[in-house]
Amino acid sequence: MHDELNQLRAALAEIHSQLIEAEADLADRLAEINAFEFEFEAKVGHLIDTLDSLEAEIQEFNDRIDMARNKVIFGYDHLSVDSQYRRTWQVPRTSAPTPPPEPLDASSEAEIKRLYRQLARRFHPDLASDEADRARRTEMMTAINDAYAARSLVELIALAQQSDTTIDTGRGRPGQTEAQLIEILKAELTRCQRRLHEIEKELRGLRFKPSVELSLEVKLAHRQGRDMLADMAAKLEQKIARRTAERDMLKAQFDQLGPEQGIIPLNR
Repeated sequence: MHDELNQLRAALAEIHSQLIEAEADLADRLAEINAFEFEFEAKVGHLIDTLDSLEAEIQEFNDRIDMARNKVIFGYDHLSVDSQYRRTWQVPRTSAPTPPPEPLDASSEAEIKRLYRQLARRFHPDLASDEADRARRTEMMTAINDAYAARSLVELIALAQQSDTTIDTGRGRPGQTEAQLIEILKAELTRCQRRLHEIEKELRGLRFKPSVELSLEVKLAHRQGRDMLADMAAKLEQKIARRTAERDMLKAQFDQLGPEQGIIPLNR
C-alpha cells in the first residue's frame, strides 16, 4: 500500500506539471487570437461596420419604396415579409476585442513565461491542502493569469514576492489511514486528468474558431508575399464607395419626392 501511495504522489506531481504547462499554452493561444482579432478590427473591422451601416441605409430606402408601391397598389403601406424578418432577426456585430499589450522583446517575453510557470507551480489551486487554501490559491491564480495576459512583468514580480501557502503534496492528515489517503489521491488524480482533458479539448476547439482559420490564411498569404488584410480592406473600400454613391442617389430621389408623395425623407 505504501508503494501505491508513492506512485499516486508521483503521478499527481507529474499531472500538476502538465496542467500548468497546458494552461500556460492555452493562455498564450488566447492572447495570440485576441491580438489577431484586434489587428483585424483595426484594419478591416471598421470598414465592415461602415459597409453594414450603408447597407442598412440603402435597405431602409428600398423598404420605403416598397411601402410607397404597396400604398398605391393595395391602398395601405406595409413592409414585405422579407423586410420584416430582416429587421427583426438581423444580428449586430459583436464589440471589438480588447487591445493586446504592447509587444515585448524576446528576453522580456521569455522572462514573463518563466516567471508565470514558477508562480503557477507555487500557487496553482490544484495544489491546495483544503477548501480555504484552494480559495486563496484561486484568487492568486486569477491575479497571476491577469498579469500574464497583460504581459506585465512588474505585476508578476510583485506577486512572486508574496508568501506561499502550505502545499500539501499528499502527506495526509492526523488520524487519516493510508487507505483513505489513497482514495483521496485517486479522486484528485481523476479530477486533474479531467481538467487536463478539458484544456486539451479547448485547445483543439480553437483551431475551428473563424478568426483562427482566418489568421492561418493571413500567415500563409504573408509567406507568399501578400498582405491579405490590406487586400480585404482595399476591396471593402471599393465596395463602400459604390454603395455610398447608391445611397446618395436614393436619398436625393427621396428628398425630391418629399412627403406629398407619401414618402417621408429619412433623418440622416
